[in-house]
Amino acid sequence: MRQFLPDPLTREEFAALKQIDDAMEFETIPVEIRERLTLIGYAEEVHGGLIVTHEGMLRIVMGNLKGSSEGG
Repeated sequence: MRQFLPDPLTREEFAALKQIDDAMEFETIPVEIRERLTLIGYAEEVHGGLIVTHEGMLRIVMGNLKGSSEGG
């Protein structure tokens, strides 16, 4: 069975993940953050844009359940 273990994200990375989920302009997100979120599987490129993956959605929910808007 696959177990979900959240990667520690910086405040900026977590905020960017939420920004992608809200379908806001991702071009304002620094390239390094976009690449990291894609690398760890929280976001993926689709038709020239970014979407949050299932794992990314779980990470957002887990961050919100901790009562933190910062992630981590």
